[in-house]
Amino acid sequence: MLWLLTIVTTGVLLLIAGFVRQISKVPTVARPAALTATAHPTRHATPSPSVSAKVQDVADASSGLSYQLLSSPWRRGCPSILHTSMFSWTAGEHAVAGRVDIGGTMFDWHGNACSGQLEQQFAYSGPVDLAPVTMGVADAVDPAYYSGLQHDRTIESSSSMLVSGHPAWMVTFLVTYPDAASEGLSWTTEAGAVVVVDRGAGQAPAVFYASVPSNLGTSDVSTLVSSLRLSPG
Repeated sequence: MLWLLTIVTTGVLLLIAGFVRQISKVPTVARPAALTATAHPTRHATPSPSVSAKVQDVADASSGLSYQLLSSPWRRGCPSILHTSMFSWTAGEHAVAGRVDIGGTMFDWHGNACSGQLEQQFAYSGPVDLAPVTMGVADAVDPAYYSGLQHDRTIESSSSMLVSGHPAWMVTFLVTYPDAASEGLSWTTEAGAVVVVDRGAGQAPAVFYASVPSNLGTSDVSTLVSSLRLSPG
């Protein structure tokens, strides 16, 4: 009986050993990563396109000045009606504010910004003359350009400034039209500025003149003056 028990025990052990070997051969199934960790997709920032219209300039080769070209309805060119024996503008821009009746003739009334060289009738010997010469130009544009309509003019400021490092002087003024309604005007006031810039010894100063009726936006005068630049010459 002992030998029989030994044989049976040995057989059972062999069966267990075979079963263990079979289990060891079964491949291990990897657990999906999605079940073990939360996947975080990489986010790439998409830059929003910057939409900005390029600011255009008016460049005056004669005076060396350049300044911003305002958006529509403004367009290039100083109105030809502004050319007189005292003022000869070589570049500019304008916009029509409306129509006016002067002496029975209808005219376009403009907002304008014009530049050129200082004419010889304005005596200038150097930066020391900037203040009186600028005031002289501001006084001269009044009868030259505004006399066709009943108006009052008030000087608002007279101060020094720099344009591209060059000494300059600015005079600002406000024109009011007390009879605007009876004259059929669509504006009641007009802001203006005159800037004279010293260009250095041996060169005539540069002159900038801007005048904008209220229906076009008088703040444009400040925009134009602040954009003034003088090219090296």
